[in-house]
Amino acid sequence: MKNDFENKPHTPSEGVNSSETPKGQIGFDQLLSDSFDEVLTDALGSRISSILWRQWSKSLGINPEKLSNHLPELFESIRTVFGTGYRTVGELAIRRAYAKANLPLDYSSNRPLLEYAQELKQILANRTKTEANK
Repeated sequence: MKNDFENKPHTPSEGVNSSETPKGQIGFDQLLSDSFDEVLTDALGSRISSILWRQWSKSLGINPEKLSNHLPELFESIRTVFGTGYRTVGELAIRRAYAKANLPLDYSSNRPLLEYAQELKQILANRTKTEANK
């Protein structure tokens, strides 16, 4: 029997409670998974994007709602799927995530994409702490 995740198109923000972040701020996992989903959907279409998320969930345990637990596996999987084009896909998703968070991005192709994602996670965590202390 298939679970709900396998039976319907993937929407990364499903199941993510916006109240988990102060004042409705979008959380890191949702922000990054939405950004990757949008880039994959733009490049491959919604059906293929959904298939990729389903495959990553089944084979690697990558859960879009807890993406921060699986960043290295996600980036490696994208490298496997896209080969040398993985950097472009990753860069577009990182740029989109920073833009959604209203943060400037000083991008360098010499820096690993994983570092940008980890940096964004830390910035959002700090922002959440600051907002919680207000």
